[in-house]
Amino acid sequence: MAVMAQPVAQPTDTVMTSTLNELVVEITARGNFLNGSTLAKTETISRLGLSKMACCTVAESFENSAAVTVGYSDAVSGTRRIKMLGLAGTYTELLDESRAMMRGVAAPYALDYTPGDWLKSIQVSKGVSSVTTGHEAITGQINLEYRKPTDDERLHINAYLNDMLKPELNLTGAIHFTEDKSLSTIVMVHGSLDTDLREMSAMDRNHDGFRDMPRTRQVDVANRWLWLSPKGVQLRWGARFTADERKSGQTTDAIAADVKPYETEIGNRSASVYFKAAMPVGGVDVVDDNGDALQNNVALIADYEYFDTDATFGFKDYAAREHTVSATVRYDHHFTSATMLSTGIKGRITHLKEHLHDVPVPAYGDDAREGYYLLLDRNDREVGAFAELTHHLGSRLTLVVGVREDYNHLYRKWQFTPRAHVKWDITSRTIARFSAGTGFRSPGIISDNMGVLATGRRIVLDPDYSGYGRLENAVNVGGSVTQTFALGNDRNASVSVDYFRTQFSHMTYADSELSTDCINIFSTQGRNYTDTWQVDLNWTPVTRLDVMTTFRYTVSKLTIAPGMRVERPLINRFKGVLNVSYATKFRRWVLDVTAQLNGPARIPTTTGNIADDSHSPSYGTLFAQVTHKIGKGEVYVGCENITDYRQHHIIEAADRPFSTAFDASRVWGPVMGRRFYVGLRWNVY
Repeated sequence: MAVMAQPVAQPTDTVMTSTLNELVVEITARGNFLNGSTLAKTETISRLGLSKMACCTVAESFENSAAVTVGYSDAVSGTRRIKMLGLAGTYTELLDESRAMMRGVAAPYALDYTPGDWLKSIQVSKGVSSVTTGHEAITGQINLEYRKPTDDERLHINAYLNDMLKPELNLTGAIHFTEDKSLSTIVMVHGSLDTDLREMSAMDRNHDGFRDMPRTRQVDVANRWLWLSPKGVQLRWGARFTADERKSGQTTDAIAADVKPYETEIGNRSASVYFKAAMPVGGVDVVDDNGDALQNNVALIADYEYFDTDATFGFKDYAAREHTVSATVRYDHHFTSATMLSTGIKGRITHLKEHLHDVPVPAYGDDAREGYYLLLDRNDREVGAFAELTHHLGSRLTLVVGVREDYNHLYRKWQFTPRAHVKWDITSRTIARFSAGTGFRSPGIISDNMGVLATGRRIVLDPDYSGYGRLENAVNVGGSVTQTFALGNDRNASVSVDYFRTQFSHMTYADSELSTDCINIFSTQGRNYTDTWQVDLNWTPVTRLDVMTTFRYTVSKLTIAPGMRVERPLINRFKGVLNVSYATKFRRWVLDVTAQLNGPARIPTTTGNIADDSHSPSYGTLFAQVTHKIGKGEVYVGCENITDYRQHHIIEAADRPFSTAFDASRVWGPVMGRRFYVGLRWNVY
């Protein structure tokens, strides 16, 4: 039984009115809510939650969440990164309907390559996940649920345009080949580009001579199929293709006639296919308390993913081509209505060709860089087996204990991964959860640290590190308590408190503080841990007015040298979010307002002396959107970062981009300022 449960019906309040000839039922649903039925504490962002903002990509859908923080890896490439439980998103597993996706060199771009309009919901769970999904989810999972081939919305259009005159278009179309939808498919298309019809100065609002955001062109196409047999066999398969181009760097006004400009160009291509087959095994021997059959079943899941990237950052040339094939066979057996065992095997093969070439730079002052070449090719083969027992002790207590054993051929090492989860419904309105377990992953030297490319420094691997490093190992322990209660007119207000601790025994780190001319990548020695506390409150004081507020506090420590433990850089000590949403009857008008308060983060020093570091200020941001429903469509108008707060002095030595002092990776705040947008969502039929 996977910890990441499938989405369930949202909490709703129903208001019923009647006339002589008709009955009208109006249902108001919350866009973000804590799912009370899941084993792990899970925040669900529903279709309504995804429409609270423009949500052009998955990354933008987390502006209402304190559990996940989204920022940029640097100030020139536009590459987004997430952080969860005070750690980089590399320790959070991204799932495509419970299948691992966009790993390895594709990971830095994963959030930008899934349009929010393709999704039905997002589920975010904290802590270690089920052993059935893998061993890499150390701090949590983000599971994406897509629109289905069986959807009644046969053709949906979402068009978007912001004040920089950047258009985006999303199309989704479901086709049913049979009346009972036993064979159906859905096609999803996304296209976006920067037109550059505005003045160039509008793209350099902090006047440092660099574009604030890259000029992009992106196309995504996906096709998903579903076949259901009368005997219970299910077949799902699909394919996807993405092409992305990004160009950035110095603006025309900042370039002298006899000086080569600093330019950034990134070209990405990705393609993937998947196949899932599930079939019942044996007869129906077990039924649950509701009389529903609990069928034993076997499933086969197979994936292939290809990712190709070529990037230039000044005189740094980076290229990677990765092929990944994985397959899982899983069997679920119900001993009784209270006990189930999931077992299976999984294999994965990754072939990676990766290199970084830094061309020697002619003298540019006294701190000119020297060139170098890093070859990071690898063939990574892994096979493992897992078993997980789920047992319900009555109707209120659920225990899940799982183990898996994996052998990694690259590291020539067996790795044991135990995990346990407990869910206790203390009362019908009080739920306690606990999880503990270990996790490990193979680090990516460049893909885990894309910001190092946006510096003028030489990248140096520790002599004992080798070309692919050491396996990263960690323990995660945590839990939560959720209480539902009556507050004013709301009988289902809820408050939740959780705490998680993540501690590493081995972790790869890219240090830019102990040297002024290079970035050292090594496996850390000593204790590295993160403690995270979070409080969530959901309240509907009056019908159709939803209030969601959440606050997170983080303590994250890192040992970068013997006896030198520091605060992990660029991690906000706290984050608070307040979202207020009001809808008129039948959601003809909807107003959404989101306020954020971001706490200070340690800014790494560039002098080589840790004592010279500093902290960013606390700052707030504000978002708002108004949506008006017209027939089968709706028009939305909004503004991001209404207060126009921006990080100034975002690039070090911007006037000397080819020197070792150049650094565009120290991003702690918004890169772009206030941005207006307008859009249209239309269900054609």
